[in-house]
Amino acid sequence: MIAYLKGNLAVVKGDSVIVEVNGIGYKLAVPSSMAYKLPSIGETIFIHTYLHVREDAMLLYGFLEEEERELFVILQNVSGIGPKVALAILSTSSVSGFKQAVLQNQVAMLTQIPGIGQKTAQRMILELKDKLAKENLGMTGTQEPGLSIDNGEFADALNALVALGYNSAEAGRTVNKVVSAYKEKLEVEQIIKLALKELARG
Repeated sequence: MIAYLKGNLAVVKGDSVIVEVNGIGYKLAVPSSMAYKLPSIGETIFIHTYLHVREDAMLLYGFLEEEERELFVILQNVSGIGPKVALAILSTSSVSGFKQAVLQNQVAMLTQIPGIGQKTAQRMILELKDKLAKENLGMTGTQEPGLSIDNGEFADALNALVALGYNSAEAGRTVNKVVSAYKEKLEVEQIIKLALKELARG
């Protein structure tokens, strides 16, 4: 198994990156919330990886934090949760935010995640509650602004800017800057408008 990669960030495109290691480019699917944390193109990046093997493909997933990869692996054991939904969870929520939602039976918050309905949310709580209670996931890192489970506005605004043609890394940094500057909760439309103004300033 490929545990991690250390190389130069070559490409950032949507929900994927390409990391060049010794002349070989590795394409990894990543959480969209990772965008604002990425270094500039050409700079060194250390990324934890998970290799998902299917009959028709081998897919590589990347995470900046070890605890993100651990949660991604844990989610694979939940009935009906595959890599796509697991990545959506990590794109919408911090590890600590997701853990809190599960431990506190917050079905409504979990259903805000794309691909998660009420039955799936209830099943996740049932299957993960005891396991997450024993894990230290989300206990060592600091929670990033705009990335809690109850603030899917971050991911929605980021996706909207990417759809408008902005680079996901630049868009992510801008959205994070906007969200961090305001103490009160902003609606998606407000975040997008403020981010567009910030991007227009260059």
